Amino acid sequence: MAQQAKLKARLADLANGRDEMNLCELPFATLSERAGTRNILEFQIEDYDRELGQTVRRALTVAGDPKHGLPTAKDEEVYLGLLKYTYDYNGFSSPDVHFSRSDLFDLMAWKKSDWAYARLTTAMHRLVGVRLSYQNLWRDNHNKQWRDQGAFGLLDSFKFRDSRESGRNDSFEEFSSQFQWSSVLFNSFDSGYLKRIDCGLSRSLSVTGRRLYRYLDKHFHPPAKMRLTLDMNRLAYQHIGISPSTEPDKVRKRYLIPAIEELEQVGYLAPLSLEKRFSLIKRGKWSVTFERMPEQQLPEVSEDHKHIFEALIRRGISEDAARKFASHHARDVVV
Repeated sequence: MAQQAKLKARLADLANGRDEMNLCELPFATLSERAGTRNILEFQIEDYDRELGQTVRRALTVAGDPKHGLPTAKDEEVYLGLLKYTYDYNGFSSPDVHFSRSDLFDLMAWKKSDWAYARLTTAMHRLVGVRLSYQNLWRDNHNKQWRDQGAFGLLDSFKFRDSRESGRNDSFEEFSSQFQWSSVLFNSFDSGYLKRIDCGLSRSLSVTGRRLYRYLDKHFHPPAKMRLTLDMNRLAYQHIGISPSTEPDKVRKRYLIPAIEELEQVGYLAPLSLEKRFSLIKRGKWSVTFERMPEQQLPEVSEDHKHIFEALIRRGISEDAARKFASHHARDVVV
């Protein structure tokens, strides 16, 4: 019981999440919650390889499970939840994790319901069934080199346990469930190719905001590197996963600007005017600039703003982000 209480306390520390750095570079899931009929995602980028002294092509192909299809935005939430659960459960010392679905729902801010249990089952099938194939893009952190990585899933297996499996159909009692990370992904965990993320912040964002946060957070290196200027099309189409058929103007207005505003409001990105944020290089080609807000001592929450702070916490935002937001925004922005 003491160990379980300690685990619950660690799970409640939402600011102390983890992300695998290969999987926040290019997405393995659709931006939509609908699986649709499409079962393949393909991403390609060109990078200058300093070791080779030349530009190289890198690619990722994602093939969905034949029955359940490609992972979606909700499945990406589950993946991040499982990562934090693993870190808090065994510190990535083993690919085998015993977990409580109820505790996982609390971690992800999912309301416990028949829908949640059924949706988690679908997510686990997709994370087992998806196949990721990297060409000159998988970072082998043990050997400090980029290489090919043949098709692999994110999970090897999972098993849910409850009382109904023992023939008791009149009631429901949950026991410890299990999942196992795939050997390829766990080897990356073991090599330390992980970074810290704020799960409370992550789960409070839209799917586009979450993708943008995860990608930028990998490439910012405070305090030395606090500013990034990126090719907007590459960021949108490859790193966030917006359909390449989407016109650049629509990319800016419908996807990037709302996601950026989310990250400004929680104090992650420094506010910039649109003129400073986006620069037209040539017709249809833009650059976009981001500045990381410096980490500083968190402001105290005044009595006038305490109700805002508490409301944000109830809605699943981390204490750090809620403290910053409540201290700098008026009451009428929280509904």
